[in-house]
Amino acid sequence: MSVWFLDSHVGELDNKTKTLKTMYFNKAHVLFTLYLSISNRFSFSSVFFERKTNLQFNREKSIVPVFVRSLSECAMQCVFKTKCVFFFYNHVDFFCQSEGKLFVSFTEGNGNNWMYYEMKMTNAAAFKSVTMSSEFNPPHHSPHYAVDGQVFNSIWAEQCGCTDFDAFPWMVIDMENIFEVNYVTLFNRIDELGERLRDITVYLGNDHVNGEFPVICGKYEGPGENAEVVHIVCDKPSRGQFIKIQMVNTHLQFLLTLCEIRVLV
Repeated sequence: MSVWFLDSHVGELDNKTKTLKTMYFNKAHVLFTLYLSISNRFSFSSVFFERKTNLQFNREKSIVPVFVRSLSECAMQCVFKTKCVFFFYNHVDFFCQSEGKLFVSFTEGNGNNWMYYEMKMTNAAAFKSVTMSSEFNPPHHSPHYAVDGQVFNSIWAEQCGCTDFDAFPWMVIDMENIFEVNYVTLFNRIDELGERLRDITVYLGNDHVNGEFPVICGKYEGPGENAEVVHIVCDKPSRGQFIKIQMVNTHLQFLLTLCEIRVLV
């Protein structure tokens, strides 16, 4: 197995780790690539991690982080956990956290020492066509907001995709090609009522016209929290052109509000 980092900061490395650093210059941006090679007699694979800086992410503070000797050791803790796709690394105190909930924030809640890393993959949902079971208060909650690549701290969840009150509300994204999906990321509403996000199932299929979604990627029980970011990792890599996010097992009519959907392939 190989682990790659795409980052503008690389911490100290364990001297037993085999590494290769490459520096690239693109205008004023410096990109460091860190390569960790771990192989066995049966297989060889690669994992890429990228530091995310376009949004501010906060970790769950109730989880006690663990001490590690390096960034690479922190990454390996995630790699060897089931369905782990992100971690936080404190490059000053050498702490690592790869468990707990994840939140998006518009304040510096983590402090400057914590850095957020996520597996580097392609978002196949970006700017694609979205349909919903219904639309609440158009045009303020139009479906395209769910895939426009932006997350806003707005009141009443404006500029988030939002259905009306439905028994089993859903959103469907046409990715335009068949992809092997690894995980799906849902950005819950920021301001309030985050607990409405619950009982979510993610389906995949190739026949949206007839409503056939035979493959289940994964589920999220919830309830969610305000500004929570939910990674639903597929039980196994699942293929399909259309992805359906649906609230199931609801006894009452509910709104499905998602400020951003990312389908990582």
